[in-house]
Amino acid sequence: MERIIATRYGPLILPTPLNAMPTGEYQKYRPKFIGTEGVIAEEHLDSFYSYADNLDISEDDVWMRVFVQSLDGEARKWFIELTPRSIVDIGALDVAFLKHWGDKKDLLYYHTEFGNLKRETGELLSDLIRGLTACTTRY
Repeated sequence: MERIIATRYGPLILPTPLNAMPTGEYQKYRPKFIGTEGVIAEEHLDSFYSYADNLDISEDDVWMRVFVQSLDGEARKWFIELTPRSIVDIGALDVAFLKHWGDKKDLLYYHTEFGNLKRETGELLSDLIRGLTACTTRY
């Protein structure tokens, strides 16, 4: 069994022993991401967070394993080809997933967006900075 887990979840650093996976028909409603069409990565991640919350998944290893099960096609292939034991936690998995599959804008887009930034009348500088930080830390 350890060999199967190591092959299926090789890029993840998982604890020993593993926490129990959800029971029942949890896979029936799990969102899927194939990486080639349909749902974009950010939408998939949002859907998956809601799904995991509904299942009351609180253990990191369970969350990561169920997330990996949501990857199919090219996305699954991408995951399997990651460096073994390179993903330490949920945050690292989110970052790797979004870095590879997330919305990628060109440099001109970012220059334009930066040029359009302005502080609203009456807005505190600290509020502007907090809003910008929240937008940029996700990616």
